[in-house]
Amino acid sequence: MKVIHKEVENSYTIRFSKNIKSFINKQKSIYSKIAIVSDTNIWTLYSKSLPSKGILNINIKPGEKSKSIRVKNQIEEELLKNNFNRKSLIIAIGGGVVGDLTAYTASTFMRGVDLIHIPTSLVAIVDSSIGGKTAIDNKYGKNLIGTFYNPKEIVINMDFLSSLPKKEIRQGIAEIIKYSIIDDKELFSLLRTINKDFLSNTNKNVVKIVKKCIEIKIKTIQEDFKEGDKRMILNFGHTVGHAIEKLYNYSKSHGDCIGLGMLVEAKIAHDIKELSSANYEKIKELLMMYGLLELKLNKSDAKKLISFMRLDKKNSDNKITFSIPKNIGKMKTTKGRHSIQINDKIILSALNKVINEIKN
Repeated sequence: MKVIHKEVENSYTIRFSKNIKSFINKQKSIYSKIAIVSDTNIWTLYSKSLPSKGILNINIKPGEKSKSIRVKNQIEEELLKNNFNRKSLIIAIGGGVVGDLTAYTASTFMRGVDLIHIPTSLVAIVDSSIGGKTAIDNKYGKNLIGTFYNPKEIVINMDFLSSLPKKEIRQGIAEIIKYSIIDDKELFSLLRTINKDFLSNTNKNVVKIVKKCIEIKIKTIQEDFKEGDKRMILNFGHTVGHAIEKLYNYSKSHGDCIGLGMLVEAKIAHDIKELSSANYEKIKELLMMYGLLELKLNKSDAKKLISFMRLDKKNSDNKITFSIPKNIGKMKTTKGRHSIQINDKIILSALNKVINEIKN
């Protein structure tokens, strides 16, 4: 798959390949210095199947807390200590945390060095490795510091998924459900009928679903690379979801938070009479089917969540900005715009209604 942007000159390829070791070794003929950034879990599982000779291996601790300025500085120190320069290559092998952190580092090191993503989680394969967003977190919230920076290439090996626990597959399913709601009602219908144990489905169906999500993301980001409008639809569920992650101090998994975030944002769409009751219930049923409504919130959390949402990057003034569904497979637009500002009372009401629903 080729990703070609209207707003930026560079394009890149997304390829499916099982020959990761061979691919990395080929880069040695292009770059004099190559660093692989991964986390200790990935390195424990796959280090023997990755090349090591002539390559700097940097391992970070797994988990959202590694997406920090402190860990970024540690990576930079290693690169500088080993005489890396702007003609070097950095390869991110891992899930969303490794990808976001490594890409941000690559975008600023020597004002930008070449980057290759090799995603290993379902979230990273269908979503976070694609689109050029890079970020780290800080005490105020998630992904508040970052850049837009495209890789030279993304290489996907579906075999990585076989080592993931079901909990991690569930995180990727949250993003897949998001894609079905924002752009593809046929995908939504397919997700309702297939085996909820995602990897137990036929390889043909799994690959079909993964490629469909990638195609939706490519189509969206090619139209709007820097999130001026259309790309905001990719954040469906994330305004509330990121606030839930912050509420739990990032101790809960991303997809579980986004799953609950999608239900709240669908409830907002329902309450302002954009999304029908029938479609709201279908969304809730699908999220429940895949175990994405297991987190519990209290009504006392609602106002705190709204305060966290105020730091969302999409906001332009005092009201919180969302992109919400009008139908399954279609997002609401107003005068051609895909964003809508919602007042606090409506958000608070939707939060409280969903809190009551998931308690029952």
